[in-house]
Amino acid sequence: MNRLSSDQKIKCTEFMSITQATEAKAIQYLKDASWRTDAAVDNFYSNPSNYANKFDKKAVETLFNKYKDSGEEQISEKLQEFVKDINIKDELMELAVLWKFKSKQMGIISKNEFMETMERLRCDNISSLEKQMETTKQQLNSNDLNNNSTFKEFYMYVYDLGRAENQKNVGLQMSIELWGIVLKSKFDNLQIWFDFLNKYHKLGISKDTWNLFLDFVKIANDSITKYDSEGAWPVLIDEFVEYYKENCK
Repeated sequence: MNRLSSDQKIKCTEFMSITQATEAKAIQYLKDASWRTDAAVDNFYSNPSNYANKFDKKAVETLFNKYKDSGEEQISEKLQEFVKDINIKDELMELAVLWKFKSKQMGIISKNEFMETMERLRCDNISSLEKQMETTKQQLNSNDLNNNSTFKEFYMYVYDLGRAENQKNVGLQMSIELWGIVLKSKFDNLQIWFDFLNKYHKLGISKDTWNLFLDFVKIANDSITKYDSEGAWPVLIDEFVEYYKENCK
């Protein structure tokens, strides 16, 4: 893997973990899918010759029925039990489970989302899903934000998950709560950002601001002096940089 970037190596390792494929096959499928892991895995499993073990759909159905709500074809009431059983112990990974299952609602996994994800991951039991989530945890916990497209995909998903139905923006307090989970170990000045928002902003956060804030964090973690106010940054981030320079020298 020496010729691959660090991000590509992470994706290659994840692909191999999911599919048990060789490194050469992992690289080829990822290249063909423009290094999008989910698409590469889907393409891999669309070819039956790539895997010998049958996927037990009935076992997955039984697993879903174990955790599903009473009277509803979804997992919500027993979601905490489900994540505990796959050894999820923190809020970041609870969000990661929803991301992995492509959940459209906070705290809910629909039956279709559950069945389709388990088949895509070729998991038909708790143990195999736990292994998949351990790989995801390693990826998301990496602090190398410049070479971690997996975290970026997760980060952008979290915004949509936190947005209330029929709302364009995510409310300020929800944004702060979500930032506190996903960027807790990745931005040393996170509390200063929150103090600034609570004092001067008090409005919802747009998707553009949310997404570009991650790019800002990459710069600020190196040196906030490298921030270029002439760039195409949201006004809110420009104002935060001025606030930081005035109050945090």
